[in-house]
Amino acid sequence: MASAETLERLIRAMSVIRSGPGRIMSEAEVPSRVALVLRGTVAATWDSPDGQTVYAGLYGPHQFMGLATLAGGPMVVGIDALTKVTLLAWDTPTFRRIATADPPMAVDLLDRAIYAIQALNHLIKLRTFASARSRLAALLLRYEAICCSSDSPLVPRGQLSALAGVTPRMVSTILREWETAGVVRRYGMSGLELLDRNALKAESAALEAFTAPDPTSPGAWTRPEPTIQPSEEA
Repeated sequence: MASAETLERLIRAMSVIRSGPGRIMSEAEVPSRVALVLRGTVAATWDSPDGQTVYAGLYGPHQFMGLATLAGGPMVVGIDALTKVTLLAWDTPTFRRIATADPPMAVDLLDRAIYAIQALNHLIKLRTFASARSRLAALLLRYEAICCSSDSPLVPRGQLSALAGVTPRMVSTILREWETAGVVRRYGMSGLELLDRNALKAESAALEAFTAPDPTSPGAWTRPEPTIQPSEEA
């Protein structure tokens, strides 16, 4: 918990980024900074040398981006807004000076970094041992409101592969099989509708064998909110 003095320093040093849905910064454009998602949902993006961009992860309120820059490295992802968003941002040297001057705040950041390592370890285990079908089913169930829509979902079908850790070809194969079985329905180039959630729950059940990081641990963050608030549609 940061002290009142530290909070005042953070407020004086921060910049506010407000954006509607779309690209905020590409990976190459992101400066060395730390950002806190205050409102909305953003996607961290990876860019390939041939110009492809994929969603690497989803971030929601109270989640930090760019903590790795505190060690002097770059922020290695771009940022896309999926909804209307508000971010609070600090240049890394300033944020580090403020944090190191307030030990309780530094411990809070350490807790978040530890939780991130635990979450990454869990993700690596799932991508190593769990089937592609299980991972894709779990993703669709968890984020149905932003991955599934009959017209323009916030996360289109073409972005499901990197988020689920499944190749694009395998995603297409699985969705075609599920559509034939009446589990999902595809619309156009990007739309998707879930028809049989029980079937998807059965597909994702194997993931329960892998113990997830404790959501009550000190550094645990909230999941990106998988709904669109009325204010975000305005």
